[in-house]
Amino acid sequence: MRKSNWQKTTILIGGIILFLVFFNYLGWFDFGKKVLRQLFVPFIRQSGDFSVKIKDDYEFFQNREQFFNAYRAAQLSLQKKDENEAKLKLLEEENSELKKQLGFKDKTHYNVVLTKVIGNNLEGTEKTIIIDRGENEGIKVGDPAVVDEGVLVGKVIKTEKDISIIRLLSDNQSKVASTIINREKSLGVVEGGYGLSVKMNFIPRNEVVQIGDLVVTSGLEEDTPRGLLIGKVAAIENEAYQPFQQAILTPSADYNRFVYISIILTQ
Repeated sequence: MRKSNWQKTTILIGGIILFLVFFNYLGWFDFGKKVLRQLFVPFIRQSGDFSVKIKDDYEFFQNREQFFNAYRAAQLSLQKKDENEAKLKLLEEENSELKKQLGFKDKTHYNVVLTKVIGNNLEGTEKTIIIDRGENEGIKVGDPAVVDEGVLVGKVIKTEKDISIIRLLSDNQSKVASTIINREKSLGVVEGGYGLSVKMNFIPRNEVVQIGDLVVTSGLEEDTPRGLLIGKVAAIENEAYQPFQQAILTPSADYNRFVYISIILTQ
């Protein structure tokens, strides 16, 4: 009789253990284990060990030096991650810009040289940049400089064998013959020297100009093709005592953030 009871007890205990193992495998006891950890971790800390919570687990340290070494390693790892993310973002931006430039080169009938910016002078009213291509690539003074898919940003003002200097449209000495895409196809001259904006001067007073109108090159200059985008009209100045009206333009390109620039080779 006693032997039978012992066998039943053994089977019962074995069954309970099997059920516990099975339910633990299913994760039913995770909450209970967390509660037990929270109850016992303070006592473990008091014994001289250190612990750090990582998600749902605790990592224990035997002394302060071990703890701070792990903390410094974690800081360095996080810093490295931030640096890699910053580099990746810059590469993505450069890749996107390069794709646009290559797209313009493939689509246009112009002879285009793709260049990279290697220096700039953007202080004061003088706005120039240096590119890594020059006379060896056929670039000459007066050639237009464009970005994206045909946005004019300046013209070449000096060349050497393997570098060139470009004067941006925002430079105070920059002047480009332009036209507004409105009913009259109003003509004028886009000039720099106005900070983040450029201004279109000598627009006939009797022609209708509206905010949002696009401004492109007019093609009246020998080395500048017609239709290169410059910007949009942001404000209009039409004084009664002035012979012409003026338009403040928002450029279609950020003159301070160039990586690649395409040069249109003109004959």
